[in-house]
Amino acid sequence: MHPPNDLPPTVHASLHRLATTGDRTAPVVFAGREAEFKLLDEAVEAVRHGESGRTVVIQGIPGAGKTALLGEYAVRLLTGRNVAGRPVIPVSLRPNDLDDPPIAVLEEVDRQFGEFETTGRWGGPINRIVGAAAIAGNAVFSAVTKRNFSEFKASARAPNSLAVALDEYASFRFDRRDSTILLMVDEAQNLNDTPQVRRHLDALHGGVHGRVRVLLACFGLVNTIDRLRELGLSRLASEHSRAIGALSREEARRTVTGTLETAFVDYAFDGGPFDEVQRPRWIERAAAVILDESGNFPQHLTNGCRALAEIVLDKGIGDSPPMEQLRDQCRERRREYYNARLRPWSMHTTALAHAFANSGNGWTPIEDVLTALMASDNRGKPVDEDAAWLVFDEMCASGYIDEKTDACRPAIPSMTSHFEEALRETGPPGKSTRAIRAALSAREDGRFG
Repeated sequence: MHPPNDLPPTVHASLHRLATTGDRTAPVVFAGREAEFKLLDEAVEAVRHGESGRTVVIQGIPGAGKTALLGEYAVRLLTGRNVAGRPVIPVSLRPNDLDDPPIAVLEEVDRQFGEFETTGRWGGPINRIVGAAAIAGNAVFSAVTKRNFSEFKASARAPNSLAVALDEYASFRFDRRDSTILLMVDEAQNLNDTPQVRRHLDALHGGVHGRVRVLLACFGLVNTIDRLRELGLSRLASEHSRAIGALSREEARRTVTGTLETAFVDYAFDGGPFDEVQRPRWIERAAAVILDESGNFPQHLTNGCRALAEIVLDKGIGDSPPMEQLRDQCRERRREYYNARLRPWSMHTTALAHAFANSGNGWTPIEDVLTALMASDNRGKPVDEDAAWLVFDEMCASGYIDEKTDACRPAIPSMTSHFEEALRETGPPGKSTRAIRAALSAREDGRFG
């Protein structure tokens, strides 16, 4: 066993970065999602060559890696890896930004431009996702004029129209007429239904004509495209959207092994047990544990890599990976993630989730969910009908119910394994086990009316 203080400084720094990355930080290694990148590339190219009104939607269940996809695409744009020719500048907006008047939206866009110019780091949410090292800023910002936003003089129409405001801003900010801005909205399922939001979405979806091309890309949960249609985008084409879930096994393997190889790239003791021959084998064994405990979901893969980094920084490194400790850490982090996701229905989560878990395709009939809700709370006690309907209404409001198909989607990825673990608990049954068993028995009682 080599203690932590034997780690080379470069490896220690790399492991520390991996162990302290946040949930919304771009992964060290990004694998897969080529169909989604192609969708975004095609949309960017269509807008750059004259099409107006393109809106793209990437939606998926929690933990599927939507924010990571947003960040990775921003990196590819800013480093010129995806789109040839004139620069395409990504700007990340929060849902609440579209509640602001047009001039306030321009101020947020300009703030992100200005922060890069003064610090060399991209402003706003992309700054937290991408990081400065990946950005080829000079190429992007050769199109931006060196003016202060306070000099911008909007016409009388601009405060009432985002399309007009963006066109006038482009004339002020860009030397070239053919620059393109990609507006990316994360957590887009949370867009508010207000007149301002509706006007902005209509302006962006209808196309901004003039000195700049603008493309809108929305990232959110699986109800995002329905939410956008509710907000007036009835012309939103289904072929311009993608739903993402778990990675393929090969994509997940490349993500984990690539991340660990990057972290341990300089780690070899001359003549010692952890050398150029053993390191790949060590990484492969550690990656196998993370893959087995992840369900191939990016969120769980990232948490598993973080857990391994923390263990090595605390305990050091031996001839074999810390298999059992790593497995326990992966499961604990998965439980923490599930509990956080299921907190809105804290008194009903186990019964509810078991109803979801019984569905092989990830969806379950509404009547089964209602039966589970009636079966028990988390202490295994019966729930009255009013309380069950209250939780059901909350699920509808949160977008977990598809009433057109009379089905519900799972609130969290790989839920089945989480609740199977609860049923396998040894010793006195905990509250999760009691509630699941109550839900199982309630299924025999007939339909909940």
